[in-house]
Amino acid sequence: MSGQQPRYHMVPGAEAGSQRAGLPAQQRVTSPLSSSSHNHSSESARNRARQSTEDGGQDLGPYAHIRKGSAKGMSNFTHQYRSTPPNVPAVVAAAPVGYGQRGYNGNNGSPGPQLTSTDASISDRSASTKKRDKKFICFSGRGILNVLVLVILITGLLTLFAGYPIISHFTGKKESTLGAYNLGGTNGTGQVPIIVSQIHLKDPDTPQSAQTWTSPVTNNPYHLVFSDEFNTPGRTFWPNDDPFWEAQNIWYGATGDYEWYTPEQINTTNGHLLITLTDEPIHNLNFRSGMLQSWNKFCFQGGYIEFSAILPGSQTQVGWWPGLWLMGNLARPGYLGTTDGMWPYSYDSCDSGILKNQTSPTSKGYNQVSGYDKNNKIGLNWLSGQRTPACTCEGYDHPGPNNNVGRSAPELDILEAQIKNQDQGEASQSLQVAPFDMQYDWDESLATIYNNSQTTFNTYNGGVYQEAGSALSNIPAKAYTLTGNTFTKFGVDYTPDWDGNGKGSVTWYVDGQATWTVTGASFPARPDIDISQRLIPVEPMTIIMNLGISRGFQADLDFTTLTYPATMKIDYVRVYQPNSYSKDLVSCDPPDHPTSQYISDNMEVYTNPNYTTWPKTVPKNKLTGC
Repeated sequence: MSGQQPRYHMVPGAEAGSQRAGLPAQQRVTSPLSSSSHNHSSESARNRARQSTEDGGQDLGPYAHIRKGSAKGMSNFTHQYRSTPPNVPAVVAAAPVGYGQRGYNGNNGSPGPQLTSTDASISDRSASTKKRDKKFICFSGRGILNVLVLVILITGLLTLFAGYPIISHFTGKKESTLGAYNLGGTNGTGQVPIIVSQIHLKDPDTPQSAQTWTSPVTNNPYHLVFSDEFNTPGRTFWPNDDPFWEAQNIWYGATGDYEWYTPEQINTTNGHLLITLTDEPIHNLNFRSGMLQSWNKFCFQGGYIEFSAILPGSQTQVGWWPGLWLMGNLARPGYLGTTDGMWPYSYDSCDSGILKNQTSPTSKGYNQVSGYDKNNKIGLNWLSGQRTPACTCEGYDHPGPNNNVGRSAPELDILEAQIKNQDQGEASQSLQVAPFDMQYDWDESLATIYNNSQTTFNTYNGGVYQEAGSALSNIPAKAYTLTGNTFTKFGVDYTPDWDGNGKGSVTWYVDGQATWTVTGASFPARPDIDISQRLIPVEPMTIIMNLGISRGFQADLDFTTLTYPATMKIDYVRVYQPNSYSKDLVSCDPPDHPTSQYISDNMEVYTNPNYTTWPKTVPKNKLTGC
């Protein structure tokens, strides 16, 4: 402050520094606050500062350069200071008297406790004290207590963060996912309620009169196990929107479709499910439409499923391809990597039927099968072979329950609507199977058509990728939007071939009437080409509803007859199972034909539609060698 002399502090051992600074000792030991030396000290300080400045600031170090010196000088100092510390000038080192003596008490220099002592009681310790310092005690009470506390803390933390989850995993009660992604069989992420009881599989809006069904063919009674009435308005079906259904976001390239399936084309309005096809370009395609699947959410094994639907257009619009169908859960429709080696097999044997192209040079009937020619396509079967047959080698990926059970993904078509030349709508009703009979010639003579004026066998019975046990049944005009707009029933009742002996059966329905029935007897063993019984599906089956356009199905598609938008309406979907069942078979992961772990282990294939073949190692089988 103005009018006061600078205050400098002596650090211990500053005597030597004072000689280096060249200052009189009496100036250094006089208190800076002593009134008797005020004027003399002030004058001395000014002289010292002046002299130091004139000498280039070497005695005052950085302070001189700051007070008098260019920016260059400051920069030089900064560099010098950072590289090697400057000498501390004695002027700066000077301190009030008594700092290094007993109890320097501030500015008055009065005595106090000595900070730097030479007391013999401290500096000259006894020999016994030194001996104790050198002694090492391995197990002291205090040390043991410290270790014990650490052990308790570490044990507690490990128990909390590692032990508890492990114990809970093995001792806690868990509810089955039923082959899906969440408790009770849903795949929701908190957006939908968790299904904890089978009763929730039945829509509470299903009327009491629809709680049971009786087969008009066998008179066997059935009970409702699943239903969706679609009465709640505004439902959407993007991933995780719904516990039972999911709309797809794919191009269905397997059949060369002209539309892109997108979830925005499906919703519920006025108590109905609507799947709408529009002529709006998307992803380099000219049309957009919808496909709804219950894949890995709801599945069933055997029973009667019924749809109430209104089909798009009319009987004169040639091109719409509405579909209501089932597929085994081990394949996801539209994801060709998953269907490769699975679809349309329904097979539990170990012979040439499981091989690529259904034959090998050592197979019986090799020349017949490999040389078969239909429409200039050489070879009876172009499939890659059953990926998980009944003789899969141990150690390879297999869905279970063990490697001796043939697993696959068969297909049942309840309705694939097409238009005949006579302006008549027809429902193609089919069972797709593999391996194939020669010429795809399944035994029609053992099938039953209930009304020949309404149903005929399909002239298409298969190709290099599938064999089709198929018939065509007339669709009443009332079922079309433009010629009746009346909901019409389409259904199928099937009994799985649990024993693999050809006893299973399938019966199709249109408008509540049975149209035709086929049994496993129509797909028997064929020793001449080394294949065995094909099965009426035993796999857990998923439900698919879609509306497409493709010349792959309606070869004479005529765009000039089509008007947009076109909509397929679904009033309800109901599934019934025989009262003779000991329990309802409504799981995607049943113990006899599990799928959950296999799908989980290969989820990247089941969620990537860009795979066109199975990208992983194909298991070896005992037929060709493990």
